[in-house]
Amino acid sequence: MSSLYNFSQEEINAVQAKFPKLKLEKQGIWKGNLDFFAEYEGHQIKDAFEICIITPDTFPSQLPFLIEVGGRTQTIAQKHKVTDLRRLHCNSRQQNTACLCAKQEEKIKFPSGLDLLLFIDNLVIPYLFGLSYFEKYGKWAPWGEYSHGGLGILECHAEYPTDITEQDIREIAKILRADENWKEYSKQLRKPSGEKFCICGSHKPFVKCHKLAWQGLQRLYSDIQNYGLNVHQLFQIQ
Repeated sequence: MSSLYNFSQEEINAVQAKFPKLKLEKQGIWKGNLDFFAEYEGHQIKDAFEICIITPDTFPSQLPFLIEVGGRTQTIAQKHKVTDLRRLHCNSRQQNTACLCAKQEEKIKFPSGLDLLLFIDNLVIPYLFGLSYFEKYGKWAPWGEYSHGGLGILECHAEYPTDITEQDIREIAKILRADENWKEYSKQLRKPSGEKFCICGSHKPFVKCHKLAWQGLQRLYSDIQNYGLNVHQLFQIQ
């Protein structure tokens, strides 16, 4: 990463006042233990994780990157025989960075202009809660989860509560374009069919296998048509 965010002393003091075991190791990079106590859906968890937060110089318009560096993710994976770290919302192809939320959720959970404390409260702690919950129960948190990769993006799109802008569509297309199954998404967005085999590879009809993702694809198809966008151009490899 070429350049990182330069925190002011006021910002540093605010973070360390609430999370004293987190230290600004060098410009833009926080490391240390994050102790938390959280309750979701009636489940209470008190835990601590060793983490690293890497903050790009475009913060707060771009989210920081979170990495669990204490080895708990691998231990949890071994305990529950998880071979694909994406089940633990970990981007193993991107230096094990955490997948904190679907792209569309960023505007809701971290509106532009907020600070690192809000990032930790709204995104980091729920993610760590999810890891700890998985360690105990073998599933991701009591509030449920979206599927991995492009299917999760479509599921989120089906439930996205706000109006969709053209830029939103282009950002979603960029994410789908990076998915290993991007050609299938491109085909479906040209001519949607719920009876075709699901993109996940199950050989079941899309509409029955990942119903919410199918609904999201239909909505995205409609959004693309409404803005007069060209699917072929949206899925051109840059």
